[in-house]
Amino acid sequence: MVAFLDVVGNLLPYHLLSYGALLGTELYQARLLSLKQASDLMTNQIQSFINTKICYQALPMKEFILLQKRLFPIYFGTQVGLTALTAATHPPYSIFSLVQDPWSITPLAIVGLTGCLNWFIYGPRTTTATLVRRALQESENTDSDADGSKAHRANRNFARNHAMAIHLNAIAMIATVFYGFSLSATLVAGI
Repeated sequence: MVAFLDVVGNLLPYHLLSYGALLGTELYQARLLSLKQASDLMTNQIQSFINTKICYQALPMKEFILLQKRLFPIYFGTQVGLTALTAATHPPYSIFSLVQDPWSITPLAIVGLTGCLNWFIYGPRTTTATLVRRALQESENTDSDADGSKAHRANRNFARNHAMAIHLNAIAMIATVFYGFSLSATLVAGI
């Protein structure tokens, strides 16, 4: 019982839990794009997150877009928050220990930066582009855009922002896994 109480006062279990939640959240949201799906992004808006793919198949498009609009700001905010919590609980002395460990601070900084970029820039841009693109698809007035230039621009804007978000998520996931190896090396060496 004394050993358990000693662990409760230590940062390590909280650090492991926050890191595990961060990695688990990222893996759950992991984009698993096949080559065909990547080429279909321009035309069919197939976003293949694990949970997004299920929602895409189960919901009508309008409800799917509304769900995505609400879901992704929460995901990106959670990613940034869990990264901050992981940094704040770095053993043995919180951020003070992390600052002295470049193999740990670098991947966590990358995860935090990519999460912020998606939360504040590419997530909102992708959502806006999705809504614009959907409105153009639903529009019955083809006379105003007879050559399809508005639709082409909307598709290109969506594809660019969506691809950037995908790449930032991939970079964050790689950095998070790298951090796990760095953490393991630290634990094996004895904090």
